Amino acid sequence: MKFWMGALALLASGTAQAQTCELHIWPSENYLGMKMSGVGMFGGALGGLIDQAANKGKVATITDLMHDDLSPAAQVDALRAADVTGMLGLTGYTIVVEPPVPSDASAKADPAVKAALRTMQASLKLGKRLSSATTPCYAELVGDDLFYVKKPLVGTNLFAKWTFRDFGRDGGSRPRSFPGQVKNPLAVFPAKTPDQAEAARADLRDAYAKGFAEYVAKKVRGALAVTAAK
Repeated sequence: MKFWMGALALLASGTAQAQTCELHIWPSENYLGMKMSGVGMFGGALGGLIDQAANKGKVATITDLMHDDLSPAAQVDALRAADVTGMLGLTGYTIVVEPPVPSDASAKADPAVKAALRTMQASLKLGKRLSSATTPCYAELVGDDLFYVKKPLVGTNLFAKWTFRDFGRDGGSRPRSFPGQVKNPLAVFPAKTPDQAEAARADLRDAYAKGFAEYVAKKVRGALAVTAAK
């Protein structure tokens, strides 16, 4: 009896271990901004320089606001609320939140950050895991640029970039990788008056969430559909 109970316990333990699956998420701290006026749009090279100089301070303010209103923690909250594992076909996966991807600016300012970012980029190219996790059932979602762009005739948009990497359930040597960028319009962000602060924050986070849904539909499921059709 003790033998069978021990055997059943071992079997249950092995099954639980085999079913352990993880989705590791790297939010992003790479906030970028570009605001172009009519002078920049229609003034040629000189107009572009004038526009860039005139809006330099405003762009810096916008990126600071993006960091406040769409922090790495807020990005993860938005992904959880959107059922990130379900949307990616990873139902039952445990979410593991990793440190955010550093900004290009911080990499330029700190050699250690620059080296870490280069290592990360090299691992992406080589198909290696970005974490030290050893569970065979494993996937990654890596955030990248969060780019605020405002242009005449085009409007204001949030461009968001992700890379989903699926290593499968058996720990395959190389992952299926799905990089992509999408854009969604911003109606209120950035706030023009203090009373618009909450609405602007909600607007930015809503654009991020909609962007992720669009990314999955077009860049992940769309890519899988194309592959299946071949």
